[in-house]
Amino acid sequence: MDPKTGEKTRETLGRLIKRPPLTEKLLAKPPFRFLHDILTEVIKNTGFLEGLYSAEELNSQNVKDKESKVKFLQKAIDVVVFSTGVPVSCRPSKVVSGQEPEKTNEFLQTLAAAILKKKDSREAVGRVLNGEKPDPGNLAGSIGGGGEQKNKESSSSKRKEKEREI
Repeated sequence: MDPKTGEKTRETLGRLIKRPPLTEKLLAKPPFRFLHDILTEVIKNTGFLEGLYSAEELNSQNVKDKESKVKFLQKAIDVVVFSTGVPVSCRPSKVVSGQEPEKTNEFLQTLAAAILKKKDSREAVGRVLNGEKPDPGNLAGSIGGGGEQKNKESSSSKRKEKEREI
């Protein structure tokens, strides 16, 4: 991983949390427990993501198997995407396997940017808890996303659908 990526994460996220320490080694290959600690500290310090996790999920001892780890990370990623309208290419299954540290850091930077820009995550948390998933090809449905692209894609897909019927 490029050291500049970890440095950018430290510069942005480090303004919001003091624990866990954002060391180069941990950011170069972030273990799940480290990410869990970051997210719970973000909630405590900023209120961002508040209400997203149950008390059980906030205790890292209860998030041990791969499936629960993936679910935990996916919820946070979805809230960040809904809150910012910015696509996040970080895949939780790869993160839990110790892969894609650059994309994991990009997610952490996007999370920090959302908080620093005073984005409100309450609506996004509600959407995620209601089972909504962001559409990576169309972030117009996100909070603050533009509707023009959605309309273009919608009419384009309707046109293609009608062409198939003919």
